[in-house]
Amino acid sequence: MATTVKVSARIPKGLVEKMDKLVEEGLYSSRSEIIKEALRDFLLRRRVVEDFELIEYLKSVEKILKEDWESEADEYWDEIGGVAYEPKE
Repeated sequence: MATTVKVSARIPKGLVEKMDKLVEEGLYSSRSEIIKEALRDFLLRRRVVEDFELIEYLKSVEKILKEDWESEADEYWDEIGGVAYEPKE
């Protein structure tokens, strides 16, 4: 089974010329190498953005969770024995 998959894409002529120049200069061995590196960079940046969005979401709900945790309803459950959140050892 092949470890790579051939994918076709239409790329503007100007970008192809720039890629070819990088290959001619010996900075890359092929157009494929350039495209793979660009895709890796894109996916890495995308993951960082997604992680940042998750962190921002968690920060936004943190205040709400804190308020709920310290609410009178929570104190009521503490007074009557409540529900154990962690198993007793």
